[in-house]
Amino acid sequence: MKWQIIEVKPTRDYKLILTFKDGDKRIFNFSPMLEYKINKPLRNINLFMKAKVHHNTVMWNEDLDLCPEYLYENSEKI
Repeated sequence: MKWQIIEVKPTRDYKLILTFKDGDKRIFNFSPMLEYKINKPLRNINLFMKAKVHHNTVMWNEDLDLCPEYLYENSEKI
């Protein structure tokens, strides 16, 4: 599947640089998502910077993760 994430690099301006299994590199702007209550903990930049790949998607902990399809469809190719 083209939306399997193999690498994530968070940036200090709340963006995620994503590498997908097919080699596609994309950038996702997380800033607008900070308005959602569920994502409030990620306003802490130290937590946001701990983004990691787990089961082909991005997660921070058991409560905070993102669907890989959403990340793919809402990111820009770089």
